[in-house]
Amino acid sequence: MIILMFLILKVLILDIFNYAMEITFTTEKIDKKLYEQLILFYIYEHYNYRDHKRIVDQDKWKIEIKRTQDFNTTFYNDSARQEELDYSLPHGVTGLGKVTCYIQDNNNDMYTMQNMSVICHELAHMILMIYYPSKTVQQRYNDYYGRTGDTRKFFSCEVHDRVTEGRTKIFERKLSVTKKYRFIGVDISDITNDRNTIRV
Repeated sequence: MIILMFLILKVLILDIFNYAMEITFTTEKIDKKLYEQLILFYIYEHYNYRDHKRIVDQDKWKIEIKRTQDFNTTFYNDSARQEELDYSLPHGVTGLGKVTCYIQDNNNDMYTMQNMSVICHELAHMILMIYYPSKTVQQRYNDYYGRTGDTRKFFSCEVHDRVTEGRTKIFERKLSVTKKYRFIGVDISDITNDRNTIRV
């Protein structure tokens, strides 16, 4: 009986945390296993184990990691400020149900740090979209998409405002008994739950 209960519990836990969301890579040189671990760590640091509905919603998302040279430069053709963009720099686009990040395809640790900052930026948009899908606020600072005082979706401008304010956090992912990896991401921990705390 105890063994049966243990097996059922194990299946339930795996069902919740099986990371069913699709993470794909078109890169050739980066350590995909490392990136996948860091991405999942950042995401699930922002959910409590009781956030079942949000976790299920999260797992429906698709995350694409591509090389900067794969970006379709006509994407911003309608923007009057297109000439200000440098497509060779890591950047990303977050839409409904999908995050696409364009990164430097280089396995050097410095590039990994830079790439993860960009990836976390897009993941923060995604996470806040799950927590606050319809909330609107006034933008605190100018950015590429709007001006101070503009009314915009919270999940969009809050990330940009926090980047302007320098609100980042060092995340530390334990990879093995002796190895851990640190990376920097935008800090949204005070407006989401975490593994131990329910805030929202």
